[in-house]
Amino acid sequence: MKKYLCVGSGNIEAHWLPRWYKVPFEECILYHDSNVFDIEEQHTHLIPLIIRPNGDYDIKIAKTEHLLNGG
Repeated sequence: MKKYLCVGSGNIEAHWLPRWYKVPFEECILYHDSNVFDIEEQHTHLIPLIIRPNGDYDIKIAKTEHLLNGG
């Protein structure tokens, strides 16, 4: 079962995000697209793992944000 939505953009490929967030690769759906909001609307049941400008890659932060946003 897929749990995470990995969205890459710019110079960072989506396939790197599972490693950075320390989640299983097979639990991820990968996208490389700059329009994150359209993709997230299609997969509201998944926890989005996106590239953070401050370099903070923590699955606890991602899960907390997902819960705070109504996920």
